Amino acid sequence: MAEITAAMVKELRDKTSVGMMECKKALEEAEGIMEDAIRVLRERGIAKAAKREGRAAAEGLAAVAINPDCTEGTVAELNCETDFVSRNEEFAALVKQIAAQALADKPADLEALKGLTLEGGANVQTAVDDVRTKIGEKIELSTYARVSGDVVTGYVHPPGKIGVLLAADVEGGVADDKRTAVIEELRGIAMHIAAFSPRFLDESQVDNKTLDAEREIFAALARNEGKPEAIIPKIVDGKIKSFYKDNCLLDQAYAKDPSKTVVQVVEELSKAVGVKVKLTDFVRIQVGAKAEG
Repeated sequence: MAEITAAMVKELRDKTSVGMMECKKALEEAEGIMEDAIRVLRERGIAKAAKREGRAAAEGLAAVAINPDCTEGTVAELNCETDFVSRNEEFAALVKQIAAQALADKPADLEALKGLTLEGGANVQTAVDDVRTKIGEKIELSTYARVSGDVVTGYVHPPGKIGVLLAADVEGGVADDKRTAVIEELRGIAMHIAAFSPRFLDESQVDNKTLDAEREIFAALARNEGKPEAIIPKIVDGKIKSFYKDNCLLDQAYAKDPSKTVVQVVEELSKAVGVKVKLTDFVRIQVGAKAEG
């Protein structure tokens, strides 16, 4: 019998989108001949996903996992081609399991996450491939992120198309009787993030490339409107302030009470619990954004 190498199995998987174990069995049956192995899989009716590889996997679900003491969180995005498949129970269970495994094992990046072993013994990528084979659509794990802090909370917007993680530092810690209030308020801000899609935490995180591009656009708009050249810099400065309010989380008007900015809400929370609370990081995943981009 011909030797079946890992590289051969991977090549067959890439060509057919069939799980690793099935590819290995097909290669063994075909005595290592790639085209014969493909025929074997087609004859078994499990290479049907191969015809779909050109289609975008822009549907799917996001899942969030938070550790018991609310100091770490992970979010993962599993994509498919149709909304119908995203409502499949096995698909939904898998993305939740992947997020939980990432929380437990702390992989460095997406590729490391794909190699983790799930409960039951299969690694993440094999589990994804197996579901793809059963369902018959292109399915892929596209996004993984983690945050940590003194307090971490998360939110998944029903039915699972947006996942958010939010971290905050609490100077000197917060008493147990007030920790729940901090978590609940932060969860409200996480819901705000889901709804208002901030791009940055605050003004300091806006990179120069982004600012320069926005300034050029605002200046061109002013010129097209016939504004005098002398006042265009002031107009641009005003537009940049509006840009911050639209795109920086702390500058945004709070969803639950637009009379306040998010930073004001955090300041009020700090007074209520008696210690300074400071937002430090957030992640917002919109399902399908990478495929569409």
